[in-house]
Amino acid sequence: MNRLDPPSRFTKDVNIWIDEAIWGHRFYNDQTPWLVLLEFLSIFVSRQTTGHALNENNQTGSHEQFSYSIPRLIPLRELIFNNPHLQYIESVGRSDTEMWNSWLKQFNDDYDFSFLKEKFVSFSRLARIVEFYQTTSVEPHRQRRWSSKFIFPYGSNCLYADLPTNINGSPDRRFFARGGELLYLMLNRSGSGPEISNKISSILLSDDKSWNNVINALLPPDYDRSSNSVTNRIGYLPFETRPEYSELASTWLQLLDLDVPGEALLDPLMRLSSLHMLLYMLRRSNEEIGSDSEPKIVLEIASPKRTSIFELSKENFSANRVLSSRAVRAYAESALNAPEWFSVHSAVSPPEAARLFLTERFFWNPDDGAPSGDPETIFNSLRSYADKRHQQHVAKVHSEWSRQIGLSVSRRGAGTWYSPDDLLLKALVMCIVTDGREEYHRFLSKLYERFRLIVGVAEAEKAFGHLPSDQNAFMQNTQRLEQRLRTLGLLRRLSDDCAYVENPFGGRS
Repeated sequence: MNRLDPPSRFTKDVNIWIDEAIWGHRFYNDQTPWLVLLEFLSIFVSRQTTGHALNENNQTGSHEQFSYSIPRLIPLRELIFNNPHLQYIESVGRSDTEMWNSWLKQFNDDYDFSFLKEKFVSFSRLARIVEFYQTTSVEPHRQRRWSSKFIFPYGSNCLYADLPTNINGSPDRRFFARGGELLYLMLNRSGSGPEISNKISSILLSDDKSWNNVINALLPPDYDRSSNSVTNRIGYLPFETRPEYSELASTWLQLLDLDVPGEALLDPLMRLSSLHMLLYMLRRSNEEIGSDSEPKIVLEIASPKRTSIFELSKENFSANRVLSSRAVRAYAESALNAPEWFSVHSAVSPPEAARLFLTERFFWNPDDGAPSGDPETIFNSLRSYADKRHQQHVAKVHSEWSRQIGLSVSRRGAGTWYSPDDLLLKALVMCIVTDGREEYHRFLSKLYERFRLIVGVAEAEKAFGHLPSDQNAFMQNTQRLEQRLRTLGLLRRLSDDCAYVENPFGGRS
C-alpha cells in the first residue's frame, strides 16, 4: 500500500513527521468527536459552494489540493456566548424599553445590536432565543473560551470557525485540529462521496429549518459572512484507498437513509464516525508493527459484580491504548533497516551522515538543534523525541475518544474498560439493523463484522482464535446486553423464543 507524498507546507510546520506519516495530519486529543463532526460539516459547506463537496478531483497517486473557508460569525457568537448582561438585566424586572436601553448600552461594542429591537417583539423574547442556543449548544458542560463554543448545527447558518482568544487573529488549531479534514478526505475517497453529499445537503443541512433561519435574524443586516473568514488548505491523509473509507461511507449512507430528522442523526453520526476513525488508527498501528491481526474491542455489558469479561476488556483496552506508541517506535526503527543507515558508519563523518539521513527521512528538526554523539545516540534521541511528542496528544486519542463516544468507562480504583452507553448502543442498532429487525445473534455477529465489537462466544472465538475467558461469562454477557436492549425498547423476544433487535426508524420513502 503506497503512501501519498505529503505537501511540503505540512512537513515544514512540524518538528518530526511520524504521527502524521502513520495516521494523517492530524489526530489531536483536544478535538472531541463532536468538534471533528463540526469541522467536517464546515468544510463540507465551504466546498458545497464550489460544487465539489465530497467530489474533489485528484489524480491517481496524488493528494487532494484545495482550500476551504469558514466564517467567523463574531457578532452571533458574542451575542450567545459572551453576553453575561442579558439574563441579569431581564431579572431586574424593568420595563421593556429600559431593558433594551440598558443592555444596548452595556453590550454594544464593535457591532450595533439596536436592530434587534425591531426584529423581536420584546427583550424577553430575545433572551429566550439566546438561552435556547446556549442550552442546546454542543458540549455545553465543557469549560472552553467563548470563541471555542459552538451552537448546535441546525443547518449551514450555524457553522463557524474555532477562534483563539484574539478573535480576529489566526486560529490556533486547538479544537478544529484537522480531524474533520481527515473525516472529509476519508469520505471523499470512499467512492460514495457524491451520494453522501446529496444526502447531507438535503437532510442534515437543509436551509428551511426554523432554528437555522433564526440565526440570520441575530446577525447585523449589513454583516458579510465571507469577510474575514478563516481559510485553510486541506490536511493530509496518507493512503489513497483503504477499506475503512468505504466502511465509514456505508455507515453514513445507512444512517442518512433512516426516516429520522437531520438533527437526530448528528449524534449517531458523531459516535460512529469516530468509532470508524479509532478502528482506522488501530489497523494502521498493527500494520506498522508488522501484525496482520484485526482490531479487537471486548465489550463488558454492565454487571452488578465484577466478571472475567471485565478483566478481559480492561486488558484489551490497555493493549489498544498503547498500540499507537508501539507503531511510532516501529516506524522510527524502520530507518535502521534502510540501506542508507548501513552506509552511515562508513561515511567520512558518521554523526553528520546519521543526522542528514534521519532529517531527510523524518523531516526531523528539533527545537534545540541536532543532537551530537555517535549514530546510535543520535537515533535514540530521535526515537525519544518522537515518542515524547506522540504522548502529548495522539497517544491520548484512543482513551479520550472512546470515552466521549460512550465506548469505554473509567472508574477510580478499577481502571478503564470497554462498556457501551445507551446512546452508542442506539446508534449501533440504527446502523446495523437495516430491515426493521435482526435476529439477536445475527446482530451480535454484525457488531463484530462491522465494528470489531465482541460480546458473545462466537465473536470471541473468531477474534482470538480461542475462547479467552470462560464460556459461561460470555453467555451471561450476551444475556445482559439482551436485557439492556429490551429496556431501551430495541429488542423483543417472540413467542417462538427468538429474540429480535428492532430498529424503530424505518427508511425514507
